[in-house]
Amino acid sequence: MDTLHKFEQLYNEAVSTYQNQLPLCAAENVVSPFSKIMLTSSLQEKYLLGASSKYQENNFLGSDKLFEFNILLNQLCLRLYGAKYADARTLSGINAVTSLLMSLFEVGDIVFISNDEYGGHTSIKKICRRLGIKTRYIPYDYDNLDIDYNQLNEDLMKENVKGVLVCLSDILFQPSLEKIELPEDCILLYDATQTLGLIAGKENKNPFDYFENSDDNFIMFGAAHKTLPGVTCGLILTNNPVLLQKYESINPDYLRNTHFHHILSLITTLIEFEKFGKEYSKNIRQMVESLSVRLLSGGFTLISGERCSETHQIWLSFPNQLDLNTFYEACCRYGISVTKREKKVYNDFGIRIGLQEIARYKWDTNIIDTIAIILTLIKKNMPSEEITKHVDIFVKSNRTINYTFSEAETDKFKQNLHDS
Repeated sequence: MDTLHKFEQLYNEAVSTYQNQLPLCAAENVVSPFSKIMLTSSLQEKYLLGASSKYQENNFLGSDKLFEFNILLNQLCLRLYGAKYADARTLSGINAVTSLLMSLFEVGDIVFISNDEYGGHTSIKKICRRLGIKTRYIPYDYDNLDIDYNQLNEDLMKENVKGVLVCLSDILFQPSLEKIELPEDCILLYDATQTLGLIAGKENKNPFDYFENSDDNFIMFGAAHKTLPGVTCGLILTNNPVLLQKYESINPDYLRNTHFHHILSLITTLIEFEKFGKEYSKNIRQMVESLSVRLLSGGFTLISGERCSETHQIWLSFPNQLDLNTFYEACCRYGISVTKREKKVYNDFGIRIGLQEIARYKWDTNIIDTIAIILTLIKKNMPSEEITKHVDIFVKSNRTINYTFSEAETDKFKQNLHDS
C-alpha cells in the first residue's frame, strides 16, 4: 500500500470512528461550513506583524489590508462581550495564557492559580514553573463549588501578589470574579475557554459587566472551540489600554506567523454567533437541565446536586475507582465519548459530560431521554444488546449543524469572495 492510500485508509477510519460515536465530550465541538470557508483562504499564508490595536509601519506589503480585520474583530467583540480591545493572534487557549504570562510577569513574580484538584488546567503550574513565576493555589470552597473569596482576599494581602489566574477546565458554575479584591497593580486573568459562547450568548454572566472601566486590571481570554464553536484560536479581551500595551508585544516577540486564516475563521464564527448565538446557548442550557433531571431520576449522583449546572458540563460522581473504571470502559466500548476524572471536586471519582456538540445538532428532547436511558443501563450493567440498540439511534441520527447560515447563504458568501 502506497503512502497516499495509507493516508486515505487512516482518514476514513478516523472519520468513521467519530461518526459512530455519541459525542458527549465537553472539550470538542463542530465548526459550520460557513466558518470553515476561511480555512482555505489565500490570505492564510500572509504575514501581519505587530500589535492588534495599531498598525505597525515597516510591515509586509499589503498587510495594511489585513489589519482592517483587527478593527472588525474589535467591533464584534465590543458588541458580544463589551470588551474594547480584542486580540486573536495567539494560536490556542494555552498559547494565549503562555503568551500573557510571558508578557505580563517577571521571573520571581507571585501569581495565584487554580488547582487541578478542583478543575484547574493541569498545564498552568508547569508553564509558570518554566517561566520562573512563583505560584500559589486559589483557595476553594468544595461545598459551594466556588472560590473561597474571603480566604483568597486574605491571602492576597499577605504577599506582593502580581496576578490571579482563574483557569478552569472543569466548570459548573461561573465564578463571581467581582468578589476578588485585587491589590494595587495585581492583574486578574480569567480563562473563559469553556464558556466563551455561553457568555456571548447571554446564558452566563459577562465579567465585563463588572470590569468595564479602562483602569480595571482584568483580562479575559480563551480558546474559541468549545461553547463558541470555532476553529482552534486564542482570543484575548480587555478594556484596559495599559494592559493591552503590555501584551501587544506577543507578536513579534513570541509569535511571527499568526495563522491568519484561523483569525479570519474566528471572525466569521463571531459574525455567525452574533446572529445565532443566543438561541444556540439557550439550547445548550436547556439540554443540560433536561439531562440532569433524567440522570438524577436514573440514580446517578451529580456533583452539582439539585442545582443545575450553569455551563455545558454535567459531572457524575462514583463511589470508588472500580465503579468509575467499569462505567468509563463501557462508555468507550459502546462509542460514548465522555471524560474520566479522578479529582477531589468529583469526590475523587467522576465523569465529565458536555452537551455543546449535540446542542448544535438540535436533537429533540426524545434524544435526551435516550441518552439518559443509555447511561443508566450502563450504570446498571444491563445486557449489551439493549444498550447497542439505543446507541444505534445516534449513529443514524441527522448530524446537520444548526445555528448557522443556510446553505444558500453560505454558498453566496463563498461566491462573493475572490478566492472562488
